[in-house]
Amino acid sequence: MKKLFFLFWFGSCAFAQRPVVQDASPVKIVRVAPLDMDRVEQIATMLPDIPQGLGDPYRERTTWSQLKASGHYDRIIRLADRYLDTPFPEFDEALYMRMFTHGDSQSGKDMQFGRARWLTTLTWAECLTNEGKYVPKIEEVIKGLISQKTWVNPRNYLERNHKGLVELSAARFAQSLAQAVYLLDDKLSPSTIAGVKEEINSRVLMPILATINGQNNDHGWLTATNNWNAVCLAGITIAALTVLEEKKERAQYVAIAERYHKNFIAGFSDDGYCSEGIGYYNYGFGRFIALREIVWQSTQGQLDFFGHPKMKKIAAFGIRTEIINDAFPAIADCKAGTRPAGPIVWYAARNLGIFMPQYGDQPPPGDAADLATDIMYAFPNTASMKTEAGAEADTDLALRSFFDVAGILIVRPGTLGGPGLGAALKGGNNAEHHNHNDVGSYTIAVGKEVVTGDPGLIPYTAKTFGQERYTYKSLGSYGHPVPLVAGKEQIRGAKAKATILRQEFTLRKDIFALDLSSCYQVPGLKKLAREFTYERKGPGSLEVLDTFEFTEPFDFETAWITRSSVKEILPDQWLLEFNGEKLVVKLDSFGLPYQVLVEQISEGGEPYSRIAVKIDGPRKSGRIKLTYQIP
Repeated sequence: MKKLFFLFWFGSCAFAQRPVVQDASPVKIVRVAPLDMDRVEQIATMLPDIPQGLGDPYRERTTWSQLKASGHYDRIIRLADRYLDTPFPEFDEALYMRMFTHGDSQSGKDMQFGRARWLTTLTWAECLTNEGKYVPKIEEVIKGLISQKTWVNPRNYLERNHKGLVELSAARFAQSLAQAVYLLDDKLSPSTIAGVKEEINSRVLMPILATINGQNNDHGWLTATNNWNAVCLAGITIAALTVLEEKKERAQYVAIAERYHKNFIAGFSDDGYCSEGIGYYNYGFGRFIALREIVWQSTQGQLDFFGHPKMKKIAAFGIRTEIINDAFPAIADCKAGTRPAGPIVWYAARNLGIFMPQYGDQPPPGDAADLATDIMYAFPNTASMKTEAGAEADTDLALRSFFDVAGILIVRPGTLGGPGLGAALKGGNNAEHHNHNDVGSYTIAVGKEVVTGDPGLIPYTAKTFGQERYTYKSLGSYGHPVPLVAGKEQIRGAKAKATILRQEFTLRKDIFALDLSSCYQVPGLKKLAREFTYERKGPGSLEVLDTFEFTEPFDFETAWITRSSVKEILPDQWLLEFNGEKLVVKLDSFGLPYQVLVEQISEGGEPYSRIAVKIDGPRKSGRIKLTYQIP
């Protein structure tokens, strides 16, 4: 006899940001070493006599006039107009220090970025209109930013070097201020320009050189393989190429980027998979594109960071992770509903010869939230200047995408668009970037909606990247559609990995079987296998079969995760419905009695349900099968 229980658990979270550096397998890391001055000299010969940034300065009106005439940026001009009669917000030190007084890093971060947003909006507006009316306010904003106590994110603040630590926020301030000076040029007073250059030099450029020269060890992201590497290198390099007068000085930072960007590329598996998730792919790879573009432009194509053999596969990550109908899995620290950014996919596809006809010759209309990347897309670049788009297409894309190194399989009904059921099936390991201890997890999309699967990111807190990370249900295996074995969740680390037992892919059916036993620290566990069977016939279906065996009786349960409404329609059958899309779940416990436990989980993000199927009493062996199909 089955029993139905309801459990409720609520928590609250705030946001923070910090890197997770957990490499799944050994990769070759480029270590910090003194600059190769011969290489610096070589790069200096490639650079222009005067510094240049991304896009065109205001006086070169051709593109700026076209952008204004498009009407796409009218809202930016309207926002800038509202700033004119509003005092520039003060740097609120008490708000900034809430990280230490209240454990709240988000308030200070929002305050900082809110101030920086003024510079971005006003600079765009002045370059678009070229009327001079925004310049006094821009001068006021720049003076406020360069006198700001620190550019560092509150989470990374250290009293000893709060004006000399280069991290995500400081790199962004440096590139934004440098771009503003480049774009506005003689509209700004000489003293303002000098002040910007002095602060960029003292807060960002010199501290990095000190690390390279062995004078400090403050910048571990140089050898990191995650988004920090690309974001920080992009900010530093853009700033240096944009404001430093001497070619040899600029060349030093290009040489640094040339050496250490290899670590970012090493963070992708050889099949191009990004274990950080789609959100961080947009962030990290998006900034890497800006880095690649400014180095390419500054050296007239003599240096190209797209030359790595696996770059085409990295560029195709966004295309290959789509389940169906623009629905994507929220694996790792990725917010549910996140999609690969269109401009990133367009730029990489055109530069690397990937067939993407839906994007055409120009990038999707961009934003104006940034003075570097968004400027780059709005102006002629290596992608827009290509005379021919790529012709190389993935012939299996309609059926599946298999990241064979990462162990991730995306299965589709035979098309990326249209009706049907598709799924993302995750193997991998529990030492991935922004890891969620989710080996064996899966996400199912029906039509245009994700109906069940990985719940995705919850708001960051001070505990998110520390020893207490997995006390959050959503960040550990408990909040994912994977088994709970003898009452235990999956362990963290590279030893917890899926071993592929079977992969059989055909036009009609895909079978993907995994050994999950290494993911659980249960001494009596002899076998734990999960077999996915995906059928394309008709509307499609996905079977998830778990087979377990112990040396002595233990508890066993599995679960599905959903934000859909859940209704029991027949014994052992439930209907899930989300935004009009429907999915039926059928349960087969092969004769073993079970309980169904429904738990609502809210940890600061959008709540979701964990529907657990728990076998009654300890058992030495058994099977549970969940079958998902469109009604």
